[in-house]
Amino acid sequence: MGKADFHTHTFHSDGLLSPNALFIKVKSFGITTISITDHDSIEHIPKEIELAKQYSLQFIPGCEVSAFQGGKDYHIIALNFVVDDSGFVEYFRNYNNERLKRAEIMIRKFNNLGISITLEEIMKEANTAPIVRPHIARVVAKKGYAKDAKEVFSKYLYDNGPAYQPKITFPVKKAVELIHSAGGVAILAHPANFYTTQELLSCVADGIDGIEVYHPLHSSEQSKFFLEFAKKNKLLVSGGSDFHNPETDERNLGRYAVTDFETELIVEKSKKNRSKPIFKQIWSKLFSFL
Repeated sequence: MGKADFHTHTFHSDGLLSPNALFIKVKSFGITTISITDHDSIEHIPKEIELAKQYSLQFIPGCEVSAFQGGKDYHIIALNFVVDDSGFVEYFRNYNNERLKRAEIMIRKFNNLGISITLEEIMKEANTAPIVRPHIARVVAKKGYAKDAKEVFSKYLYDNGPAYQPKITFPVKKAVELIHSAGGVAILAHPANFYTTQELLSCVADGIDGIEVYHPLHSSEQSKFFLEFAKKNKLLVSGGSDFHNPETDERNLGRYAVTDFETELIVEKSKKNRSKPIFKQIWSKLFSFL
């Protein structure tokens, strides 16, 4: 019986390892099926598909799609979508331009607080990845303004903190439609401690296909609750290590695995989504805010 991890990150977003290093790591923990779910970034996936073959890993294309509504972040894991879907590719290209504008605003806020950082420093830290808050936090810490990135978040970059800038509004419903239009499956990530039951039910009404039951943020009681929630609302069950940093997250590898049966259901659901009329439609009107 294999193990699947459907929530991991590399240096293509806010993780620290290369895909190659991550594949070596997960193999050593007995993981046989892997999805790299870097934030709002998919252009690197074709190379990862080929690389995974070298390690005899079953690779499921993935991405963690950012949604924002009601002043709250929602992270939607997209799984098994068509990697070269033109609408999907164009959406992320435009969205990451918005991320750059957001970063510029947060940099100005830090400068106004007497913390001298520049866009060039942030872009160097991010390399080719979309700029996210951890990149900014690392630069602030490296320049000696905090002992580590965690302290930067606790002092400045927490939601509505003095250097925080909210994301552009992108409702869960539109994120789900975007994923479905590329033939993928939409999974609500790490729901514990973030959403009320009513907000979870709203996500169900918005069309999510599944929910993360297995995640390091979930206690055993919470995992049981979300498993029952999934059954009651006919949702797929998913999960993973949410791996970013080998120093802090290695212990999570293999502990939050998705079963072979649950994996098969996710793949079958993606096939059904691709048979629906929404698949391959263009959603330019829906995403005209970009």
